[in-house]
Amino acid sequence: MVRPCRYFAIHFILLRFLGLGWWHHPHENKTRNYPGLYLYYSILTQLVWVVGFVGLETIDPFVGEKDMDRFMFSLSFVITHDLTLIKLYIFYFRNEEIQDIVRTIEIDLYRYYQNDDKIRATIRISRIFTAAFLFFGWVTIGNANIYGIVQDLRWKDIVKNLNETTSKPLRTLPQPIFIPWPYQEDKHYILTFILETMGLLWTGHIVMTIDTFIASVILHMSTQFAILREAIVTAYDRTMITLSEGALQSGVLCENSNGNEENNQIFLESFYSKEHIESVLESTLLSCIRQHQLLIGCVEKFSKTYSYGFMTQLLSSMAGICVVMVQVSQDASSFKSVRLVTSLAFFFAMVIQLAIQCFTGNELTIQAERIADAVMESKWEKMPVRLRRLLLVTMMRAQRPLHLTAAGFAYIDNTCFLSILKAAYSYYAVLSQKQG
Repeated sequence: MVRPCRYFAIHFILLRFLGLGWWHHPHENKTRNYPGLYLYYSILTQLVWVVGFVGLETIDPFVGEKDMDRFMFSLSFVITHDLTLIKLYIFYFRNEEIQDIVRTIEIDLYRYYQNDDKIRATIRISRIFTAAFLFFGWVTIGNANIYGIVQDLRWKDIVKNLNETTSKPLRTLPQPIFIPWPYQEDKHYILTFILETMGLLWTGHIVMTIDTFIASVILHMSTQFAILREAIVTAYDRTMITLSEGALQSGVLCENSNGNEENNQIFLESFYSKEHIESVLESTLLSCIRQHQLLIGCVEKFSKTYSYGFMTQLLSSMAGICVVMVQVSQDASSFKSVRLVTSLAFFFAMVIQLAIQCFTGNELTIQAERIADAVMESKWEKMPVRLRRLLLVTMMRAQRPLHLTAAGFAYIDNTCFLSILKAAYSYYAVLSQKQG
């Protein structure tokens, strides 16, 4: 079968469309991310949708008098989108480091022992949680638009029954945003409505694409540790099989190839010298050790490169979840409210956003620690003392926990996920008491 490739194909397509770089697949051997006119496309889209739209969105909560309902709903989007700017900075200015990490995962590690079935399963899982996150994002934005349309129809009914001398109530948009031009008339309102929808979709997809891409990278690294564990456990048997195949080709084991392991060992020792068997076994173990070192270096480089991205994620999730919980509690007074569906969808999207990175980070730490267990299962007792020392060094390195950190302040794992939820709930309880 053809080896799996294009591990991050969906994310690369989205990143290209969103103007975050023409990300190349590692086997293409290209690194130029802003070729030709694409550079101007990238600059234009980021100025319009990130600087322009997010800027107007940020101004809105602090301009004029806002009721608490509108303020909280607006603030939840502002926190998420504003803190995403730090992630954009990393993707623009640490682009080469991220691409090098992807190349290590997809190309460099494939020079060693690999398991294609596990890689394909990981690709499927990453696509599933990417689709789940995109679904909740679309539900959030779609329901916000439905809510806006319903509110506008109500506004038209109210205006239709007003006298000419009565002042009209303010016509609002689905998402609270500061609009510096008049948009009350139908023609201008429709154009502004479309502009706001495009801005929400664009900025929302930037957030969702970056977060799911990072989670997919972490998941692939943890899968590589699981594959390495398999390589170490089977190192002795794979070496014996390799030697047996060589002996079979020479006709020595043709009658005894179906014997038990002990008999095969005796025949191999009669065909090969002890030094040759030890040399081939050493080569297999050294390959596993190099694979381990390359993988550790990849994780450490990734942790250093995206460290402040993780910190941004924790801060935005804690503040965003807290604010959305306040919004949900306010909308829960009417279970038929379209706004409640929007708030719940946004709440689940925020939780998924945090969960996919914390859960994959936790899995990475667990798989890295299991390398020490793999050494104990590697039939080390059948190996010479000199090779046991190599395994001992590998085991000692694996016993040192390998964590992804948020700028050194917290580990990205399940404990961190629960801590963020607890902190968000605590702040929510305080805010609810003050509102009460």
